[in-house]
Amino acid sequence: MGRKGEKNMKKVLKLMLALVMTCAVAGCSSSSKNDADVTITIGTSPDYAPYESLNKKGEIVGFDVDMAKLFEGYLSDMEGKTYSLEFKQMDFDNIVTQIQGDQIDLGISGFTYSEDRVVEWSDPYLGTQQVAVVTKGSAITSNDQFEDQLVGKKLAAQTGATGEQAAKEVENADVVSMKNVQDIFNGLASNQYDAAIVDLGVAKQYVSGGNFTQLDGSLMDEKNYVIAKKGNTKMIKLMNKCIKKFLASKDYDKLCKKYDLSPLEK
Repeated sequence: MGRKGEKNMKKVLKLMLALVMTCAVAGCSSSSKNDADVTITIGTSPDYAPYESLNKKGEIVGFDVDMAKLFEGYLSDMEGKTYSLEFKQMDFDNIVTQIQGDQIDLGISGFTYSEDRVVEWSDPYLGTQQVAVVTKGSAITSNDQFEDQLVGKKLAAQTGATGEQAAKEVENADVVSMKNVQDIFNGLASNQYDAAIVDLGVAKQYVSGGNFTQLDGSLMDEKNYVIAKKGNTKMIKLMNKCIKKFLASKDYDKLCKKYDLSPLEK
């Protein structure tokens, strides 16, 4: 190889080195940007309107979704990073398992407290009840002893929900557990069950359609929480900061009215 060829080769090597250095710098910049962005994954079961459901476009919508959007802004302001809260659709009774297996970071799906769930619990953000719903014109009616009318009846409730627990506490009840709330009400409408035991907010949604009646009285008074993996107190502390700010905001009252859910007493 001549001197001219050597010079050309040196130029090529310098150019290649410059390109490598440029890519390395660009890579570092990209990495820094990614480090500044935090994605928190949330398990939810979108069959639980008004907390979460699917719209006609297949998008997850509802109170919990609107709340999470506000949390993104709160966290970004408080932590100095850009936060994204991403919902993952799954069966309700799989959410805790997915959290424990580190497949998702949080569960936000109308969760109410149960000591059987081995998770971290946030501060509460809503009040609620477990209530009984029957078909319109049912022989089971509201009175002071409405629970007595459920004794020995066939009751439907969601698998893994506290409504299932409340149903099982009814004397001699034949409890049918189902994964999907929509299936529960489809079955109730076709008289497969005597009553459904569900969250108050969910009951209101179905009763508003005119085909069902909610019995007066509560089988269980509860509150709604965000859950995380047992030991993940860092994530729960972040959620509690958001919940505190949310409860003090005008947005909280607006969303409670929009979705007809029970605000906590302040």
